[in-house]
Amino acid sequence: MLTSLTLAFFTVAEFRSLQAAREEAFRWLARSGVTLDAAALAREPDGERVRLRAARAILAAELDPARRQEDSDNSSRLAEAVRAGREILARRPASWEAALTQGAGTFLAWSQARDPRLFTAYREWHAPLVAAYHLGPAKGDPARFLAAAYLETWPALSPHRRLLARGLLTEVFHDPEDLNRLLPRWLAAAPDRREAFSVLPDDPEVWKRVADAYARRGDLDGFAAARRRGEQSLLATLHRDLLAADRLRGDGRLGEARALYLSVAARARPEARYRRLLEGALERCPPGPVDRRTSERLAPHLARALDRCLFAGCELSPPALKRLARFARDPDPSQAALAALFAGDLPQAGLFERRNEAIGTDRWAPYWIAKSRLLAARGQADEARQALAQVSLDWQRRPLYWQARAEVARAAGDPGNAADAAARLAAAARRSWPATEWTWHRGVARLELVTGAPAAGLIVPLDAVPENGSLVELRLDGAAVGAFAVRPRAVLAPATGPGFPLVAGLHVLELESLDGGRVLPGDVELR
Repeated sequence: MLTSLTLAFFTVAEFRSLQAAREEAFRWLARSGVTLDAAALAREPDGERVRLRAARAILAAELDPARRQEDSDNSSRLAEAVRAGREILARRPASWEAALTQGAGTFLAWSQARDPRLFTAYREWHAPLVAAYHLGPAKGDPARFLAAAYLETWPALSPHRRLLARGLLTEVFHDPEDLNRLLPRWLAAAPDRREAFSVLPDDPEVWKRVADAYARRGDLDGFAAARRRGEQSLLATLHRDLLAADRLRGDGRLGEARALYLSVAARARPEARYRRLLEGALERCPPGPVDRRTSERLAPHLARALDRCLFAGCELSPPALKRLARFARDPDPSQAALAALFAGDLPQAGLFERRNEAIGTDRWAPYWIAKSRLLAARGQADEARQALAQVSLDWQRRPLYWQARAEVARAAGDPGNAADAAARLAAAARRSWPATEWTWHRGVARLELVTGAPAAGLIVPLDAVPENGSLVELRLDGAAVGAFAVRPRAVLAPATGPGFPLVAGLHVLELESLDGGRVLPGDVELR
């Protein structure tokens, strides 16, 4: 009986102590202007855990500028949190939370006050933070806070401690939120890009964030370097994912395989290096619906594929092109007709043609040119002539039209028209093109040029570049020649890369600003 009464007494006393701790914690949080869900404190089993939870809420408020009270007494608030961590750690030496609270509170207090003890007495914050890291190896907060502390004190770190810090950053940068929070500070602290890149995960999304961070800093060379790494990472990732999708399909897991195939196609860039990846994903993807977001991301691939078919011959196989047109939901009718034509489905192309009234507009001109060439190749000269007659007047001034006209004339056995078309093409061949011949589509500058003889390279002056520079990509016939960091009055003079040396014939040159800066190309010359 006495034992039962004793246990009951201690239980009541413990409950009252816990209630008192909760009430004191809420008063502390209220004085500090910090809110915390009552259920969070109610879940803590004892008074010290309640006190620790409140102290960590105080620290979180100090780390969040949106919650920080500028007119509050930060020093006293942090001092109270440090005292709570120190006292509880003395009684519970295995508590990583107590060690974290003591170390983080001390660091924040001295950092905000610009107290020299941050460096002269660094063990006061460093030792408990390291203890928290070792006591809670599976917890993210100690590593996250210790990494942030190292970055803030980077100039004062010894070589050995910097080595430890780099290992810690390698660990925390695998978390996207930590990467967003700490990346700008790391790029500012790292002595060079090689070291800055050495701790980053090789992931396309990470490199995109790094490139964006350099762009915000106005570091064009860093932006270009991060983008190159991102390109390499994306290509490697897509190759791995395509193989993984093949394995899933082989195991009969068709739903998972299909999702991964579509993901590969959607993440690929509409550029020559990604063509085989796109084609493989399209050809091997099991049938089924495509969501709108994936469809929108495939639309640029369809536009590029049709452009290459029109100017140089199709790079994608007919099955892949047909599936791409179906996956890119609701394409323009002229695009859908052109895709069916190049995929070898002439009846389907004719169906699109008959269902539309605006077939004589500029939008339909590529279709009529492609159809006339296809019919001429089949020996259907009269039908080819009828198709060519539908080409709009604006497009009749372009080299592509005269190429088609020459082919139709040869198919019809008309040497006079064939010679006329050949003469017009020969007259279009030049070694220089004025800036006024560039056209624009969705922010990309485009120039169609006919060369009469091979050329070693191109000279592309830039008439307008932002004062702080820009990163531009130059593409020739759908393949990236390179990405270039440019300044005002820059001149691009590529002579290596895809398409060089330049053979005689019709080519398409494109220039795109990768960082959104306003860049205007000027006159173009052959080298």
